[in-house]
Amino acid sequence: MQSLLSTFESAADNLMKVAGAAIKLSIALGSACVILYSIRIGHFPQGLALGDGLLFLLTAGCFGFLYVFFTAGLVGLGSCLSPLTNQVLKLSSWLISKFRGKKIDPAYELEPFQWPAIPFAVMAALMIFALGGRDYSVSLKLLAVAVMLHIFYSVAIDANRKLRVAQRLQDSVIETPEKAQTALEASKHKNTYNIVCFLIMLLPLLIGGVSGQLVDSAMRLANVRIEYPVIYTKAPYDQLLPESLIARNLKVPEGYKAYEGISVRFRGFGSTTVVAFKDEGIERQLEIPNDQLIVEKKTPKRVFPMSGDQPEAK
Repeated sequence: MQSLLSTFESAADNLMKVAGAAIKLSIALGSACVILYSIRIGHFPQGLALGDGLLFLLTAGCFGFLYVFFTAGLVGLGSCLSPLTNQVLKLSSWLISKFRGKKIDPAYELEPFQWPAIPFAVMAALMIFALGGRDYSVSLKLLAVAVMLHIFYSVAIDANRKLRVAQRLQDSVIETPEKAQTALEASKHKNTYNIVCFLIMLLPLLIGGVSGQLVDSAMRLANVRIEYPVIYTKAPYDQLLPESLIARNLKVPEGYKAYEGISVRFRGFGSTTVVAFKDEGIERQLEIPNDQLIVEKKTPKRVFPMSGDQPEAK
């Protein structure tokens, strides 16, 4: 029982350290992603007020929150796969040793499977199912990313462990021949730790294949993007929307017309809202002033769209 508690406390301590650095980096990534999202849809908010700065931080925080949980989930999934990963790495090491004619010892040890990783693995599996859907190549790519993240996580934990040992030897008042060498080892382990933590945070975004979906999901979470609303607008903007999208059997405010099948791409910042829709097979995007538009959420919000949902306008 004591051993189990010790294992859980060690895992929790390691996760807290990684999460602390991850949150700071993810907020910075979130800010960059909000800007990139604006570039992607071709809309730069105008007429910004002081309060929009707070909304910007909130949106960046939503992405950071989502991305940290996504990354932690993949690390947990990689931990659950670690028994298999460990055997593959041992086989690879044995083959390389045979080829080179000498035994090769790994610089860092792979962290063993730990029970606290299971909830994170379940969360990651659900997110992979939601993001990948029927595209099995995306799911397989995310599984590979999970294995790589666990390897990097193991390197970070082992490097931090060896760094603490080297620092304790350096702080010792007893002079030994090994003390000068430990300074170089401490610097090596510290650099390895910093680089690997940076890679852990960037890897899902760079090669996960779902960066666009994560950004869109963060925009939904922050209510910047809405997929299935009913929108009410009035002249002259109602003349720019196709009549085929007019919603029937709805109570409409005087002077307005109701429309369905339109995606709200950007709202909350600035003085206009961006909507997108299909018109005779052509993708169109329109900016409507906020005082000319009412947005009604028709269905419960889903952060991650499922494979059976109506596809969004591209």
